[in-house]
Amino acid sequence: MAALPLPLNGAGLRLDQLVAADYPRYRALYVDPRVAGPCGLASGGEDALRTWIDAARSLPPSQGRAYALRHAGQERLAGMLRLTDWERQAGHLTLSYTLCPTLWGRGLMAGCLSPLLPWLFAGGLGEPIHRVQAWVLSGNQRSRQLLASLGFQHEGTLRGMLRLADGRHDICAYGLLAVDLPNSQPLCQSGQPGPAPCWGLHSKEMPA
Repeated sequence: MAALPLPLNGAGLRLDQLVAADYPRYRALYVDPRVAGPCGLASGGEDALRTWIDAARSLPPSQGRAYALRHAGQERLAGMLRLTDWERQAGHLTLSYTLCPTLWGRGLMAGCLSPLLPWLFAGGLGEPIHRVQAWVLSGNQRSRQLLASLGFQHEGTLRGMLRLADGRHDICAYGLLAVDLPNSQPLCQSGQPGPAPCWGLHSKEMPA
């Protein structure tokens, strides 16, 4: 999988291949309680962390994608973006994301997802998507506000769905349908809609 180039403004997040050398930063990200807590992650030892990154790196394309996020020209891992549980026949997948806390509050994830979502619905992964869904810990207000700002609808709350060390937690279900997107998407420098031109991407550079 070829590395994807930076956004044209050079200040945002770029999607890239997750590699073995990312493990130290991956580990630091997921052992940080500011990340693990809102993500609803149970504490995992070294073996669990190795299993997680290996699973992300070996995710079959037929099931989705797992991308490393890198920031503003830096090579070190800044976060993760996952598109998983891809049901091709039904046309839906699950979105999840994580970002280093030092980068919170800058609008970086919104800037990454805003062009990515229309691209997904338009068939960027090879087939059009009808629905993108996300599952969020009820107390994760930052993520809930982000999803709402992107047009996701709160579709319900699964009470006591997740069990962590401090007890059971509710999970909020969010969904975005293709019909929820604005009818007109902004054009990029190439004059074509969708995120690929915005990021300076070409279809051959996108992972299949």
